[in-house]
Amino acid sequence: MYPRYAEPEAPVTSLTGTAPVAEEWSRTFDLLPGASQLARLHARTRLTMFRWPGNVEGATTTVGILVGNAVTHADPGPNHEDRRVRLRLAITETHALLIDIEDPLPAFPNFEQASADELGRGLWKVGRLGGALSWHLCERGGKAVRARMMPGPVLA
Repeated sequence: MYPRYAEPEAPVTSLTGTAPVAEEWSRTFDLLPGASQLARLHARTRLTMFRWPGNVEGATTTVGILVGNAVTHADPGPNHEDRRVRLRLAITETHALLIDIEDPLPAFPNFEQASADELGRGLWKVGRLGGALSWHLCERGGKAVRARMMPGPVLA
C-alpha cells in the first residue's frame, strides 16, 4: 500500500457506490483565473505519487476543465464568504479515479445539455477523455461535480 496523501475532514468512507477508497487527497483553491492551471499541476503531481495506472494526462486535463468551469460559472460574488473551489482526488481499490470539484453554488442548471455538448465543449470533452460525469449537493453547502475515470484505453 502506498502512503496516504490526504487531508480528509473525517475518516474516509466509500462514497463511490463500488469500491472503498484506497488513496485520497484534496485541496482548496480561490475562485480566480489561475486556479485551473494550479489545480492541474497539483493533480498531475498527486496522480504520479499515487501511481495511478490510468491516463494521467487525460485526468489532469479533466481537472483543468472542471476547475475552470467552477471559476467561470460558480463564483457567488465578491461579498460571499467562501469563494473557493475544492479539488478532491480519490482512487478506489479497483483503481477508479474520482475527481470531485466542489463549489459554493448549490445548483447545476442544464447539466444534461452541458455534458452533451449543447451548451459548450468543456464537459463534453471530459466525456471524450473517459470521464463519466455526475453531480450532487454537498453536506456543507454547494455542489460537487464528479468525473469517474477508469484505467485502460478510452473508447470515445
